[in-house]
Parts: sequence; structure tokens; C-alpha cells
Amino acid sequence: MVLKKVEIIVVAMVVTLSSIAAASAIVGTLSSANNTLQYPSPITPPPGSFAYVSEFAPGSKYADFGWSMIRGNLPPLVTDAQNYYGEPSLAVSNGTALFSNRNVTTGDQSVSFQFAINAQVGNGTFAVTNSSGDSIVWVSVNGSNISVGAVDSNSSFFGPIPTGSTVDNGWTLVSGNLYNASNRSVRGWILQVFVDRTVSVFANISAPMGYSYGGIELMSSGGTVFFTGIIFSTDKMTEFIPGYNNMEGYGQGSGFVVNLLKPFTILHANFILYNWSVTRYSTLSFQINAMNLTGAMNPTAKGFFQLGVDLDPNGKIAPWYVGGNNAIAVYFKNYVSPDFMPGFATPNGTLLGLTIQYIPQEKLVFLQIIDYNVSGKARFWNTTVPYIGPDFYATYTQLEASSLDQSLLGDYRFNGTVFNISYGSDISGMVPLNNSYMLPFSIDTPATWSLTYYSDASAGYRQVD
Repeated sequence: MVLKKVEIIVVAMVVTLSSIAAASAIVGTLSSANNTLQYPSPITPPPGSFAYVSEFAPGSKYADFGWSMIRGNLPPLVTDAQNYYGEPSLAVSNGTALFSNRNVTTGDQSVSFQFAINAQVGNGTFAVTNSSGDSIVWVSVNGSNISVGAVDSNSSFFGPIPTGSTVDNGWTLVSGNLYNASNRSVRGWILQVFVDRTVSVFANISAPMGYSYGGIELMSSGGTVFFTGIIFSTDKMTEFIPGYNNMEGYGQGSGFVVNLLKPFTILHANFILYNWSVTRYSTLSFQINAMNLTGAMNPTAKGFFQLGVDLDPNGKIAPWYVGGNNAIAVYFKNYVSPDFMPGFATPNGTLLGLTIQYIPQEKLVFLQIIDYNVSGKARFWNTTVPYIGPDFYATYTQLEASSLDQSLLGDYRFNGTVFNISYGSDISGMVPLNNSYMLPFSIDTPATWSLTYYSDASAGYRQVD
């Protein structure tokens, strides 16, 4: 991911066609130049990249998402009774196991996974298997404990679910990386496990058979267990990098790409800022990003356009943008640097519209933020930056806390939603982004942050910190 100022970013996206039309009608102010020519090239994601997403929908069946029942007598049912932030779940009874290898391509050096589980009255296991369906690594959740293991490993892990990681209705979100940590040995694989709303690696064990991954399995060995939000991908979803900015969000780009989007010139999102409480200016921000091929395939600031707002003290926000040729945030011209002026006030529940639009015939990228809950000069924030290059090919959204010691983030609170995230090259043909593209990611996620699932119905998600 690319830094904003000295920071890192998390964004969420939404499309309101009327606001895009309004944005297109407003002339921005010319600022910072980017005259670097960046021509498109026939680049595709690396061979072997894949993403499998299983988020259950009301009225659906497990087979609709590529699952096969390999053990058990009672077919699992999709239920609304146990849901994860509103997302239905799959009820798996004792002795039942399901397998899927949908979309899976073998032979890469790293894969990641995610699943949400409610195992308050049972014992549920998520496993990565080989192509024959035999488990090679697994994570089991039973009540308040988690165990992590691997075939032929000399290490394992067992411990309580970290305090604060389970949401009120008993769900725990688990993610992990299975990767080759050695350039010399095929058996130098590692299983790394993270638990939502914690700030460090939960478990780190050797996984000598990791290279043989070929599918995933869900099973219950006691009681009825509920699963949802299941993802298996070559896209790295969770990292722990001490000293790096805290961030999490959805999407692909900046070197983390499974699928390139069709070329597009318009990206739009709506944010609802329900409420926030922070202690410092210019620290916490919510953002969207659009990247050309250079920015999509590489962790570079070239061809990387960003639009966001700082969430400042006393109910104030400060809009800014990154103009495609560096990673430096520029505050809009009708807003003075936060070092001298504390943004402008907007009420709780405010609705924002964010638009990044490339206008090839004018060789400009237009950036706009609209605050629909205020009037006067604080309502529209517009600018343009010169740009000569290809269309956009990737996007992601982020919430980011930058230049802040981890221990201070406990004083920060935020509750917001991004929805109707859409892209296209014509206002009448905008396409909402679905969960197969909007893969989750987190870096040094603070203990107070919670990233809810990406809902196709709203083309967005809720962020609670």
C-alpha cells in the first residue's frame, strides 16, 4: 500500500449518480502537476493468482458457493438467525464437513484466508487442504479458545480468544497467511494467524506441507457451528509491520492485485460519518484510491490518486487529495493546513460524496468532495491535477491512522459507512464493486477497530473503531 503524508490509508466507496453529475458540472482549480507519461502495457496478474469469496445470501444453499458436503448426514443450511453484522451464515452440525476448491490455482508461494465463526456451543474448524482434500493446516475455535496446527509440524498453538476480539453476538473473525519463508526449501512454509480487533500476530507456526495447498474445508466436531465471510486468496489480507501506519479496508491495488478491473475513468463513493472522537488533528482519515496500471501493479505513488478526509477533534473534518505523482496529501485550497486551522464543522450523520474522474480530452483528473449536510464554501471541495496517461485499473478504500503511537489509539473512536462503491467511464454505466473484487486487508489493526463484511447489496461496508 502507498503512504499518505507519512501514513497509510483505508478507504470505502459508493456511487450516487446525481452527485457524480453534479461533480462533473463544477470546474476545479488547477494545482500540482503530473506530466509523467505512463502508457498502458499488456500486464496481467501473476500466473497462479486467485480469489475465492463465500459470503452467504438469504435463501441460498451451500452448493451455490462452490461447497461440497464430504461428511455428515444433515446438510448445512444458510440461516439469518445467526448473522455476522447482518450477513447470513452457514449452520454446520456435528460431524459435518464441507470442501471447496473453487477458483483455486496451485503453485504460488503465498495464500491468505479469512473466516468469521460462531462456535459458542460447539467446536468448528477451518482447514487449508491439499488437492486430495487432506488437511495440511487448520484453525479450530471452541467456545473461548482457539487452536492452530499443521501436518508434520514441530509446533502448534492453543490459547484463549483475545479479549475484545469477539463481537457481542459471539462472532470471531480470523484471518491468516500460509507462505514460504525460505528461498531454499519447499518445506520452509509458515502458518501465521490473526484474530480481529487485536494488534499483533496470534499464532506463528511451521507448516511444512503448505506448498501442497489445493482447497479449503469447514467442519464441526461438536455442536452446531456457524461460518460466514469465507475468503481464500493469493491476495495478502493481513500483515503485522511494527511502526507502519495502522490501516484496513477493501479492494486491490498498490502491488496487491488478483484481478485488474476493466479500464475506467470515474470512481465514486459515499460516506456516512455517524460520529467520531479523536484527540489529534491530521491523524485519522477515511479515503478512496484510484490507480492506473503502474499504480495498480506496483507499490508506487506514480499513477496513484487518492481522495479523503481527516477526522479531526470537535466534530470537524479536513478534505485532502493525492495527485498521482507522489504520496503527499494536499489540503484543498479553501482549507488551511491543520497545523494552523482545525478544519470545518460538520454534524454527526453527515453524508459525503467523493469523486475521482479522469477527463482524457482535457488531460486532467478532477477530484471532488461534497458535504451534503453543510452549506457555503464548506459544501464543495474541488480541484484538478494535470495527468497524461492511461485509464484507471484498480481501486481500494481505507481507514488509516498515521504518525501515531499504537498505545494512543485507544482514545480514538469512529463509526462510519461506505456504500454504493462504483466505477465506470460513463455516468450512466457505473458498476457497483462486488465482494469478489473488494478483498479485505489490514495492517497493524488496532484493538479498537472492527471491519465488517463487504455487502454486495449495498456495495460497501461499515467501519467501527
